[in-house]
Amino acid sequence: MLAKDIMSKNVLSLSPEHSISHAARMMLENRISGLPVCDNSGKLVGILSEGDLLRRAELGSAAGRGQVSDRPEPEAFIKGHSWRVGDVMTRDVVTVDEDVPLGRVAAIMAANEIKRIPVVRAGAMVGIISRSDILRTITEATPDVVAVGDEAVRRAVLARLCSDLGLDRGSIDVTIENGNVSLWGQVESEAIREAARVAAETISGAGGVRNRLRIVANRAAV
Repeated sequence: MLAKDIMSKNVLSLSPEHSISHAARMMLENRISGLPVCDNSGKLVGILSEGDLLRRAELGSAAGRGQVSDRPEPEAFIKGHSWRVGDVMTRDVVTVDEDVPLGRVAAIMAANEIKRIPVVRAGAMVGIISRSDILRTITEATPDVVAVGDEAVRRAVLARLCSDLGLDRGSIDVTIENGNVSLWGQVESEAIREAARVAAETISGAGGVRNRLRIVANRAAV
């Protein structure tokens, strides 16, 4: 799944010439915590978030100063007093191309601790992805579908253990009894043991999972 598959295409945006009060009103009315800022050609030039408005002069002198001293830095003064969105917005915006895989999008959002990320095509914004879009994708996900039958489930579980976790096929085995999966063999840590259980549980058609894997220290590390 790619960024363009889950992004919101009807995106509210601001102009750099909009007023801060207009921007704050848009956020409140639409219950959103940030808005992209685009120029007249549709090119993304910044983003205005709630965080950009926390040091406004309207909130009192301490918030407007942005520092302990009585004389604020010029940049802090501008952000605290200017009425223009273009003066207050964050200019260094993290973006993704529309063809970036969804997993990469989520990783970028987590690494930069941001709640939304604009999606661009040739510099122009074509959509936006929020944390709620990521969560919605998770709720709509379904377990992997495999062929019906114990042997098909067994092969699917083994394949998942080897491909996703890198387990040695010679050190593990999977058996099926009355639809329930049992994991056998040896792994190197409790974390891997639990990961194996989770991997087995993601396979559609698998019933309960009995984790009989034993933890054996990696002798190569001794």
